[in-house]
Amino acid sequence: MRALIGAATTAALITAGAGCGAQQGADGPAAAEPAGQEAGPPVTLPVAVGGDLYVGGHHVPGRWYAAGGRGTHWIALREDRTWWWGFDEEPQRIDGQVDQSVVISPSGGYTAHVLTEPDGGWTLVGADTEWAGEGLGGVDLPRGGSSPPPRAVAVTDDGLVVAGGPHFQWLWRPLVDNATVDLAETAPGQVVVGSTDAGLVVNEGRYDRTDGQQGSPYLATIDSDGTLTRLGPLPTHDVLEAGEQWIAYAPPGTLGGETSGIPELQVQRRDGSAAGRLTAPDGWVFLAPGFRWESADQLLAVLASEDGQTERLARCRPDTSTCEVVLPAG
Repeated sequence: MRALIGAATTAALITAGAGCGAQQGADGPAAAEPAGQEAGPPVTLPVAVGGDLYVGGHHVPGRWYAAGGRGTHWIALREDRTWWWGFDEEPQRIDGQVDQSVVISPSGGYTAHVLTEPDGGWTLVGADTEWAGEGLGGVDLPRGGSSPPPRAVAVTDDGLVVAGGPHFQWLWRPLVDNATVDLAETAPGQVVVGSTDAGLVVNEGRYDRTDGQQGSPYLATIDSDGTLTRLGPLPTHDVLEAGEQWIAYAPPGTLGGETSGIPELQVQRRDGSAAGRLTAPDGWVFLAPGFRWESADQLLAVLASEDGQTERLARCRPDTSTCEVVLPAG
C-alpha cells in the first residue's frame, strides 16, 4: 500500500480557498540542477533521498521528506511541512491547511487531499498536474468529532477519488458529475486501505480498524458507480507496493515503534508463479515506506545506513534478487 511521504503520510497536492480552485504556484526554490547518478539508466520516478529531491534527472533545491508521482509529474513534502507539486522540476507551492495524507494517481496525472477549513470543517479537493494545475472542484465531507480526521485514500488514473474517515468511505466523481457515492452501500463490509500502481488495496472489516496487517487483503479496481472488482489476492503486510508483474512488501510485525528500516523485502509475482526476497546491501537497510516499482521488473528502494545518518537509492530486480545503488545523497 502506498505511503509515499515519510512513515506517516502519503503523496499528493492541490489547494485553494474553499477547495475548488487550481493548484497555486509560489515562492519555490531556485532552478533545479542536473543530478549525478552512480549506475544504470536514469531514474524515471520522482524520488526523495537523504533530504534531496530528484525529478526528471534534476536535483530540486531545498530539503524534502519524500516524493510521489510518475515521470516529471510529482508531489513532495518539504522540510518545513509544506506541500509542493510540479509538472517539471520547478516546485509549485500548495496553499491551504493540509493536515492529513495527500494522494497522487499512479500515472501522476491527478491529485487529491482533504483541506481543513477555518471553521473546522473538511473539504475534499482535487486537481490535475498539468501546466496550469487545473482544479477539479471540491466536496464537503461529513462533520463531527472524527479522530483521526478524514483523508484522501486514493485517486485513480480516471480521476475517481476515494476518501473517508473512521465512520464513512466515499467515492467522489469530479470528472463525471461531481457527485459522491457511499461505499457502504455499493461495497458493504469492504474497506479501501490504500493504493498502488496496480490498483487499490482492499480488505474486509470496519472503516475505523482495518488495514493490511490481517485478514485477506486483495487488489481491486473501482468503477464510477462504486463497484469494486477483485484483481487478485495480496499478502498481509505492514507496507506493500504492487506493480505490473510483482509485489514487494514488508510482512506484518516487521515495522512499528521507532523501526522504519528492515534488512529484507519480500517479493512475489502477482500470478503466484514465483516468490523470494530482496536483501539490502551490507551496512544498509530498506526504508519502509520507501520503495516503488519503477517498471514491470525493477523496484526503486531508499536505503538507510545502519546508523540512520546516510541514505542512498537502489534499483532492485526480484528475478535476480539483486540491488544496485544508483543515487547518492547530497
